Amino acid sequence: MADFLLSRLVSALVVILGVVTLVFLLIHLVPGDPVDVMLGESARATDREALRIALGLNLPVSQVLAERIPATLELAGAALLCAVLIAIPLGIMAAVRRGEAWDWGAMGFSMLGVSIPNFWLGPMLILLFSLWLGWTPVSGRDSLAGLILPAITLGSAFAAILARMIRSSLLEVLGEDYVRTARAKGLSERNVVLRCATPGCR
Repeated sequence: MADFLLSRLVSALVVILGVVTLVFLLIHLVPGDPVDVMLGESARATDREALRIALGLNLPVSQVLAERIPATLELAGAALLCAVLIAIPLGIMAAVRRGEAWDWGAMGFSMLGVSIPNFWLGPMLILLFSLWLGWTPVSGRDSLAGLILPAITLGSAFAAILARMIRSSLLEVLGEDYVRTARAKGLSERNVVLRCATPGCR
């Protein structure tokens, strides 16, 4: 299972890197300076420079980025951990209980996770758990509780995709000869799934 998750995470990182690179190139290839858009191409150079200074476009952003990187990495790690903790049991249970209520429930969650946008899910979680129930803070990094809702919001979509991948992989493996041999030798279904069917145990 560890090898399977690692391969999927590496694939996801490669895709993310490709998407980020493509977006970066598109942004810089598409013409359009915000100063030119606001003042027009016929504006004088002094007016353009004055507007850039007024908007702060002449200032370096390295310090601002450096201040945000720790929080970004913290949230990314928490979201990834949340996705893995949700996806592994859901994917395994959906594969083992194929066609049953567990399978339908897990795949229903997967569809919701992919379909619900983060910009809607985040405020809904804040309304429920922060404002109505008072379990978590609305915002801030002062405590671990403040990281729970953002991690769930960002990790839910990846958890949905990962759960479907785990289910599909296990369904293929559970029909293999060595898995049937393990069952014939008297291993419990739990040991068959966790020790024999998971990619890291083959």
